[in-house]
Amino acid sequence: MKKINGDNPGNFINRLLYFYQCVRDHRKGTNYLCEIYKPSVSIFNLNTFKKTPTRLLCDAFWNSIDYKNLKLKLESNLSFFDIGCGSGLYGRYLKQLTGKYFSSYTGLDIYKNINYPKEFNHIISNAENIYQHIEKKINFIISQSALEHIEKDSYVIEETTKKLIENNKPFVQIHMVPSSKCLWLYLWHGYRQYSKKNLSTILRQLKKKFSINALIVPIGGNHSYWTHLRYITIPVYFRKFILRDKQFDWYNQKNVEKKIIESVKKELDCNQENPVFWAIIVTSKNIDIKNDLLKKTQNL
Repeated sequence: MKKINGDNPGNFINRLLYFYQCVRDHRKGTNYLCEIYKPSVSIFNLNTFKKTPTRLLCDAFWNSIDYKNLKLKLESNLSFFDIGCGSGLYGRYLKQLTGKYFSSYTGLDIYKNINYPKEFNHIISNAENIYQHIEKKINFIISQSALEHIEKDSYVIEETTKKLIENNKPFVQIHMVPSSKCLWLYLWHGYRQYSKKNLSTILRQLKKKFSINALIVPIGGNHSYWTHLRYITIPVYFRKFILRDKQFDWYNQKNVEKKIIESVKKELDCNQENPVFWAIIVTSKNIDIKNDLLKKTQNL
């Protein structure tokens, strides 16, 4: 049976079936225990306006990477490839974060975005074609809330890893994906969310095929979940779909930014048992993820 895409589910029956599909998929996978890394991250100097709790926590993770050390481990400046790049927003963000260690940014998406920065390379293609688009200079693959929109997500990760290994250079992959809890925050969104079982299966298959290091990081937890539900999910769906208020913007609610920051600050230690997001991290064997990836000390 063809999977229902929550971005365009169609009729009412399909909308109901989408929830069944997701809940069923959350239970799929093996009990293989993939390694879980529980670091601390920082929102120091981050722009917090219009950021949902999950987006702010993900940005805190990008903000906490030790790009100077990675430049040494990757043996060159950082050349990013962004799967599902959208407007290319993360190109400018990563360029700002990495400073003199930045080399290039390439974004891939199925659609052309008129706001995409002209300074960066832009590829219009399906993610399933990624193998043919990764140039030899690329050493840092990222995706931010993109894999759940790709029907063959595991295939894309495998093809990406295969190409990077064939390039015979050190590399890093980081994919930010929604956890199973996000079904109730985003409702109809992409093909799936990711449970620990799902991710265990993906990483187990990768390790069977390739000599790599791989683990997952839990991002956020109950504080950010309930804040999102109360101040974003419920108001947005009530105002826009019940009251038909098309002008409503959740970020204009009184004190909402303050509430989001308060919830995020409680979860900067990535140690939640039931996270709202996961970071999937895959690297070449020369990179010790727990010791090489993030800054040793973080400013809150």
